[in-house]
Amino acid sequence: MDTATITRDVGTHTLVATAATQFAPIVEDVLGVLEGQTEHLRDGYVLQFGWGPIFLRAEEGALRLSTPDYRGNAADDRTDDLTAAIATQVSQRWLPDAANVAPAEVRFDQEALILRGWEDLEDFEASREVSRIEIYSGWFICSTEERDEPYPREDILKVPLWQVVQRQPQLAQVLAMPPDTLTILLDGAVDRVVALTDEPHWLYLNPDTA
Repeated sequence: MDTATITRDVGTHTLVATAATQFAPIVEDVLGVLEGQTEHLRDGYVLQFGWGPIFLRAEEGALRLSTPDYRGNAADDRTDDLTAAIATQVSQRWLPDAANVAPAEVRFDQEALILRGWEDLEDFEASREVSRIEIYSGWFICSTEERDEPYPREDILKVPLWQVVQRQPQLAQVLAMPPDTLTILLDGAVDRVVALTDEPHWLYLNPDTA
């Protein structure tokens, strides 16, 4: 994948950012946001970008943009390649729009409750509830298998969302959906979204499968 490095002079600072060439317009937009925050431009400044941060780091007279390393260990490592961060942000935009709902805040380091063996599943049911615990995103992710009984507690794991997306990238597109929704993914694509209200109803149906 070809990458591009873009620089922009903002006052006395030079901002430097690298990402896949296709995302160059989004990089320009991010630099534009930072251009409006000149009073904050310094080594160590953090800009929230979608589900994760963009860090500024002093580098050879410039300020380099970096993000958590979503392809490696996002909890501890950073990368100067913004591609994965931007790709995730882009993937999270379309479904709330298609379902005509406001996107809800979600962070890469929050946890989901997820069914043991999730790494090998192909189809998913993902439902979200209101969470009052900061580390818990509200997401419960399991298979689409119909069950009469709840899953045993020992079969439910707590997994950081960045690890979920790393192993199952198709799940990234549902994570900005708000509480009280349920999304079904079949073969990696969103099949339908249901509003979990007193009167459940469809918010989205895949036109290719409806």
